[in-house]
Amino acid sequence: FRKACENADRIIAISECTKRDIIEFFGIPADKIEVVYQGCDTSFTHSVTEEKKREVRAKYQLPEHYILNVGSIEERKNALSAVQTLTMLPEQIHLVIVGRRTEYTDKIERFIKENKLEERVHIISNVPFDDLPTFYQLAEIFVYPSRFEGFGIPIIEALYSGIPVVAATGSCLEEAGGPDSIYIHPDDIKGMANAFKQIYSDPERKKEMIEKGQTFAKRFSEEKQAEEILNIYKKLMR
Repeated sequence: FRKACENADRIIAISECTKRDIIEFFGIPADKIEVVYQGCDTSFTHSVTEEKKREVRAKYQLPEHYILNVGSIEERKNALSAVQTLTMLPEQIHLVIVGRRTEYTDKIERFIKENKLEERVHIISNVPFDDLPTFYQLAEIFVYPSRFEGFGIPIIEALYSGIPVVAATGSCLEEAGGPDSIYIHPDDIKGMANAFKQIYSDPERKKEMIEKGQTFAKRFSEEKQAEEILNIYKKLMR
């Protein structure tokens, strides 16, 4: 990767955080790197039908009230912290984790068993992409407690889907979630639980987070991405 960066005329980074990493780890001059943010699939920008919601809820036996986490279930993504918050939240609140299982999933399941959370945590793998927007639109909050990401596309998917976001500090997630999402240190379980309680107990705050989040997400359109990349090529050709 270092050699590729040294040889390139221009480097496109997917976030300011990634740009800083390229500068720090590979010693690349900042003026050689351009940031172009990613977007998400346009299916997340459309409302799913009530019929589709009923079908998906029944198919996966989704609970009435749940917090959603999406992403491969690995140590770096830190889903265990979201599970741990359930010990501080009302029993009717569940957590749905959608993603590819790894060995880390066993660690999560041990905690679930030890704390008798089997009824409240739903780990679901191999979800067809067509069903994924419905998972978001049925959820009440999206949580992304990852310790390190290059950008965090699931946050964009959540913002477009009209659900408030709680994410971790420490990498690039503030860039994806914008100023109106809530950010907590990835090891601050109590702080994360309090963020969830705040959203559940303050409908006006929740409404504001959703509206401002949807507005913020519009900056990550495919058209804007294409335009920015095209401009980089044009500058190189001069």
